[in-house]
Amino acid sequence: MRGLDEWRQDLGRALRRLLRSRDFTVPSILTLALGLAGTTVMFALVEGVLLRPLPVRDEGRLLVAWQEFPSGALAHWPFRSADIDTIRRESRSLQTVAGVSYYGAGRGVVAENGRMSYLGGASVTGDFFAVLGVEPFLGRALRREDDRPGAENVLVITHALWRRRYGGAPDAVGRRVTIGEQPFRIVGVMPPDFAYPRGVEAWMTLAADASTQETPAFREGILRDVDLVARLRPGATLAQARSELQGLVATLEAGAPPDSPRGLRPVVRAFADAVVGDVRPAMLVLSAAVGIVLLIATANAANLLLLRGETRRPELVVRAALGAGRARLTRELLAESLLLAIAAGLFGLAGSRWLLRAVVALVPGGLPRVDAVRIDSGVILFALGVAGLAAGLAGAAPALVAARIDLASVLRGGRQIGGGVASRRGRRALVVVQVALAVAVVATAGLLTRTLLRLQAVDMGLAADRLVFLDLGPAGSRDPGRARPLPQFLDEVIARLESTPGIEGATAVNTPPFAGTGGWEAPAFTAEGQDPGRAERNPPLNLESVRPNYFSTFEVPLVRGRVFTPFDRPGAPSVAVVSEDLATRTWPGADPVGKRLKFGRYDSRDPWLTVVGVVKGTRYRELAEPRPTLYVPAAQFIMAAPMLVLRTRLPLARVAPLARARVQAVDPNVDVLRVTPFAELLEAPLARPRFNAFLIDAFGVAALVLAAIGLYAVMAEHVRQRYPELGVRMALGATGSDVLRLVLGEGLRLAGLGAVIGLAGATAAARVLRSLMFEVRPLDPTSLLGAASLVMGASLLACYAPARRATRVDPVAVLRAP
Repeated sequence: MRGLDEWRQDLGRALRRLLRSRDFTVPSILTLALGLAGTTVMFALVEGVLLRPLPVRDEGRLLVAWQEFPSGALAHWPFRSADIDTIRRESRSLQTVAGVSYYGAGRGVVAENGRMSYLGGASVTGDFFAVLGVEPFLGRALRREDDRPGAENVLVITHALWRRRYGGAPDAVGRRVTIGEQPFRIVGVMPPDFAYPRGVEAWMTLAADASTQETPAFREGILRDVDLVARLRPGATLAQARSELQGLVATLEAGAPPDSPRGLRPVVRAFADAVVGDVRPAMLVLSAAVGIVLLIATANAANLLLLRGETRRPELVVRAALGAGRARLTRELLAESLLLAIAAGLFGLAGSRWLLRAVVALVPGGLPRVDAVRIDSGVILFALGVAGLAAGLAGAAPALVAARIDLASVLRGGRQIGGGVASRRGRRALVVVQVALAVAVVATAGLLTRTLLRLQAVDMGLAADRLVFLDLGPAGSRDPGRARPLPQFLDEVIARLESTPGIEGATAVNTPPFAGTGGWEAPAFTAEGQDPGRAERNPPLNLESVRPNYFSTFEVPLVRGRVFTPFDRPGAPSVAVVSEDLATRTWPGADPVGKRLKFGRYDSRDPWLTVVGVVKGTRYRELAEPRPTLYVPAAQFIMAAPMLVLRTRLPLARVAPLARARVQAVDPNVDVLRVTPFAELLEAPLARPRFNAFLIDAFGVAALVLAAIGLYAVMAEHVRQRYPELGVRMALGATGSDVLRLVLGEGLRLAGLGAVIGLAGATAAARVLRSLMFEVRPLDPTSLLGAASLVMGASLLACYAPARRATRVDPVAVLRAP
């Protein structure tokens, strides 16, 4: 009880002192609150995205698997849905196995009550939800009997879509929609935190998905492309599953058609890692950055407490002389830091709620599980724990200094009251640490900002500033009986659009920009004259099935040969156009025009395609890592789910009504659902780099300001303590410029030492950022030296005011002082 009473008394005295010293209390609380708010927000993001359990049964036993080529040519190759039964039957480590469309959530058009919109849909096997152990929030999940030809087409939707489209109405279950001219019935709503694969809004069975396809080729091929979602047997491990799948893959290849890929190996990932995807490195880097900001804020608070301890030396000496023990003095100083941390924690929590709303509003669409991000009891406990830790770290230094008061030295007349030298050294060390940490954060911000600038300035290889994309609804969405054949419809619409003043070109494409592979790829090809070993090393290709006016509309430069013409039609020789990077790699030093290649491996029976032209490479599919591209004539290959592309200098407000009028004039059955400029579509691949750069820049500014404040506080107190010395120097002839150089030199020496240490740390840490950077080296001198220069400039400004004040010292007044 006595100990509690003493703590209560100490806290009461500490509170009264803090209330009387607002000039010290307010900056200390605000500094800590800033660091705590940022840390709380980042923890809420990490906890919601990475740490919070998924709404599945026994998450640790779930895995996702696909295949890859050993050469690394293609890192994601699907299984066939027909393989699932074999794997389920032969596996000893997998308890249950399901399939999910390997390309993720595809974009489709859904019609409901005469209104059409886009939907992110994924096709899965009927037992997908049973394998995961996900219980529906409303209605029921898909079942195995739903995944059979002739079964009713049913749909399960995400909780987010249910809230957004149906306002959370229970009668959403049972409603009917149309997808690809096929009727679907909504049978269930999934729980709030479940949305796999990324971007999905609704799930349908593989059989139902096949029924929506417009061509026989797609109806047959759609059943081949799945990733495995499986549950391990009790006691089995991912390593065992990977080893077992390797043997099963070899067995499946032996029974596959002759032209199927060979030598594949399985890739096995924990389900939780597959859900999170590639956001983990960025989240960890941002968390480290905000942690550094908190450390700088804590160091600032410690510096302020040390400065306050300097002013309280006489009081502490008197109390020590009257019998106060070191433990009592230490406890009182810790009580002050504890109260500061509690106040900062409360302000930080209040600010974090506002800050989290702002950050979530900026979160790019590709970040998974954003709906699960919130400040709950776990986040609050974390914030309070961090506040307590910050209090302990901030109060430790002044408490140790107070414990080292040398009462005997003071009573003998010593000028230094115990702890004065240690206090000054401690403050300077904290400043060096703050500057070093600030340099590390600012350098990281520089690397990610330069990455964003490089991405924004990259040459797209096409007329990016003049392209507009028209998303078309299904041809028979209004009157299936009056739908026109697709080739005829496209010919007439494109002719009308190209004859419209202001529209310089028009064509049709199968995939929107930055869609990745999306199923339109050639995982393997063979060039004429290659031996089997050389053919296996060919890179995977983006496959584009295009019309003759594609290249002129996109303004893709022709390097050699010719592009397609209307004469490249069925019955004519099979031809292809290749990108320049594909030609250089496949036929180095030779003219590729006239050379031949074919889809598949060396022994593939696919027909040979004659190369008739070479064009510049583009970044149409992937912004950061474009792949070589093989173009084939749509008339000789396939044209499905068209999207129209216009090249125009007209403003969008004029393009949209013109385009809709031309389309409706050809076929009133077809709706133009959306008109989007290329620049708007470019926002998607730039969203995450922009978000990363924005947050790290904000943390960098905070670190810079906090480090400058810490340096200013130390230099201001340093100058105040040196007034007698400076007065003597000026009395002996030192000028104001001499004093200015002296004080600035001392401050910049501290900052310079911190900058050197910070550059060393940033150099070591930059290698972790490699996966987040684009055309920027981890040891980029512009970013590293720029960060050091920026921090040194801020340090110079922080030191200037105390140095300027030192030049105004009155030598006479100082020398007369007792």
